[in-house]
Amino acid sequence: MSLSRCRRCGLPRHLSRRYVWRASGTVTSRSDPTSRMVFFEASYYPFLWSELESRLGVNITELYVRGQKASVHEYLERNVLYGWRRLLVRSLPYASVIQRVVDEMALFGFGRLRLEDFHRHGMVVVRVANPFDIISIVWGAKGFYELVEGKPARMAWFQEGEEYLLTAVPAAEEREIGELDRKALQRLREAKRELAEVREDIRPAGAGYASCPSCGLPSPLTVLEWREEDGAIYHRLNGERYIFSTGYVLLSIIKELEEMTGHELEKDLMEITRNYHLKNPPAFSARSEGEVYREMAERLTAFGYGIPLELTYGTGHLEMVLGNPFHPPRLAGYVASVFESLEERESEVTYQFLENHILRLEVRTT
Repeated sequence: MSLSRCRRCGLPRHLSRRYVWRASGTVTSRSDPTSRMVFFEASYYPFLWSELESRLGVNITELYVRGQKASVHEYLERNVLYGWRRLLVRSLPYASVIQRVVDEMALFGFGRLRLEDFHRHGMVVVRVANPFDIISIVWGAKGFYELVEGKPARMAWFQEGEEYLLTAVPAAEEREIGELDRKALQRLREAKRELAEVREDIRPAGAGYASCPSCGLPSPLTVLEWREEDGAIYHRLNGERYIFSTGYVLLSIIKELEEMTGHELEKDLMEITRNYHLKNPPAFSARSEGEVYREMAERLTAFGYGIPLELTYGTGHLEMVLGNPFHPPRLAGYVASVFESLEERESEVTYQFLENHILRLEVRTT
């Protein structure tokens, strides 16, 4: 398939048609305004889970699978199979239904999917190329099958060269979502509501970033390139792979981990995020320190992480005030990594809310 592009800026038109870049510094779905979206590196989640497992001495796979399954269920119901679509989906041709999912995968950078074989109310086989995370794709396919067919599914998959074949068949048991999955779904929706609580009255002092006069999308997004043949999104400056996804899965899993271990993970998340970005440095077109910080601020807004209200910096010091920040410890780790890369010294990071939904973040060399 080929994503329709804006003739002026070249970005996919599905982005502007299905999602809204709000003046408040958030990105939300038009069909589900409570669904907050962000762009982030495709390798961030695997790195994060591996580091947390090492620090906590627990296996996060089960939590991640449950969280992914709940997120797929929530996203499909609110963004793909919502309203009249949910009522008609079981009578529509399966190929046309799955085409919507193919379009979404290309837009999100999740990989390339092709329907190989299907039998209504029976077996479905799909081929997946270049998945950003095969486990996420498998549980996405399972959630899609169950929502469309209205019955539990069993999944099998194997690698064939550089691609994967996924098979879904009706499960022998007729039970619906189990107790643990309902709890995961409830926790996910609580995290979703938390991220959706923003202040729309927050505005930056300056003009903010430029936007395309044709489609209205933020100009900083043009640093990303959508390649349909790969089903992926790449950063033009360093080739890093990105995905466009809901922001609440991470938050729900972190909260469950904290409850399970009794360990506050805010500091760990900040440190892990900083270490990740130091190993995978963000790329900027600017050269001077001030230009890099301004480019970083514009990118934070365009990528859905909040809106910078103030930015001051000097030798060994950076201070930023952000409105509607997305998950403060993750933001702090990212900003600290950019600061340390420029200063070439380690830093100390502090952050606090000045008032409701306004975060002050300060980084200093140590």
